[in-house]
Amino acid sequence: MKLKALTLGILIAGAGAAQAATVKEVFNGAMLGTDQRYFESIAGVPRESSGKDHVFVVQNCQITATIGNGKVSALRMELAKGCEADLRSFIGEDAPRAGQTITPGVFGRGQRYTADCLTQCGNAADPSAFALWTAPRSSGGMEVLMEMVLAGDKALDAADQWEAQMKKAVGEDYVLNTKFNCETRFDDAAAAAFKDVPANAITIGYGLPTQRCQKSGLVVSRNVA
Repeated sequence: MKLKALTLGILIAGAGAAQAATVKEVFNGAMLGTDQRYFESIAGVPRESSGKDHVFVVQNCQITATIGNGKVSALRMELAKGCEADLRSFIGEDAPRAGQTITPGVFGRGQRYTADCLTQCGNAADPSAFALWTAPRSSGGMEVLMEMVLAGDKALDAADQWEAQMKKAVGEDYVLNTKFNCETRFDDAAAAAFKDVPANAITIGYGLPTQRCQKSGLVVSRNVA
């Protein structure tokens, strides 16, 4: 009986240890490139999976791992109170200060901006705008993709500013057909508009996908480094 009780105690303690992963341990640069089985030994069993994307809940924070050929290539985290991303393990001194609100502006200039849509988006899920920043070579050239859901006042005001500048310069059809996803000439206007808009989610890794570019009736998936 004593042996059984001891064995049960060890099993319970082991189960508790397996569930003790923290956000800092899972959303960590050391996890990029790791084997899926090792990652899941730390993060636990995914709550759901879709293609290469696997969703985990760690300390009530949602973290998505992109896994291809058995290796973790990117990590995404939804940001909220109590779910703040510390990027220092990914990009070192180029990361925002711990606890600092993540906005495109904290990374300076040079982001690539895209969006699901800016006008006549329909009544499905709220669309998002995206800012893609590439770290210097000293930080491994890692990519950081910030997602701003176009729902709050700040995000909507920024989207309106970006849209207005494009309409004034090239007309409404350009915006309606999301041609801005195909080129960079309005990125400076987007950067000025979105610099202080908090990100709702952040993805970090290599070869991160951007929004679709529609050209001549064709939809082209683009990766912009």
